[in-house]
Amino acid sequence: MNDARRAGWLSAGLALVTVLLGVVAVLHGPVARPVFAVLPGGPVRIADLRVGDAVLIPPALVAVVAVIRARGRLAGGAVAWALGAASPIVLVLVARLNGIADAVAIVLVYAASGGAVLLRSLHRPGGDPRPLHWSAVLGIVPWGTVAFTQIGGLLTGSPPSGGVRVLTVVVLAAAVAEFVVAERRRDRPAPAAAGLALVALPAVLLAVLVPALVPG
Repeated sequence: MNDARRAGWLSAGLALVTVLLGVVAVLHGPVARPVFAVLPGGPVRIADLRVGDAVLIPPALVAVVAVIRARGRLAGGAVAWALGAASPIVLVLVARLNGIADAVAIVLVYAASGGAVLLRSLHRPGGDPRPLHWSAVLGIVPWGTVAFTQIGGLLTGSPPSGGVRVLTVVVLAAAVAEFVVAERRRDRPAPAAAGLALVALPAVLLAVLVPALVPG
């Protein structure tokens, strides 16, 4: 089975998983968290982030990229496109679940994650590995922000729930595993379908664990 066909099967599987998780989200009920803008006059509630619905977006985006790859396009860039589409959203949702509610901080989490993906996309097989390494340096910053928020919550007596902490560790482990595989294969990249499956893993785990561990 060639890589394009594998990508087609992956896209179908992700689409099915996304639909099933959508049904679960409806049955579970909304999981919403407020977002605030911290202004000189005090914080202003500007939106409610519907985390329970938003977790369906990253796997759906990876599925779209897999469909494009299945049609013979993005042979060398499918993983970068999928990672750039899904990873920043996953991090924003994890950050908000952990208590980061300031709109500015959320935007910076998204920007740092997106910047890490951009740096990573500059690496070419057999080329200078520094873009890949610098992407890891930048990419760990949003996770450090999440860890700082968790520690701050513990110190102030208002930590994230146990379910959120478990979810955070699981998603982080999946993201680290994806990067480790990419780094070890930096001079001989895996087929796009395999890379897309690894990119989809943190997104799918997040979408599964939110209704399982986070109350509405």
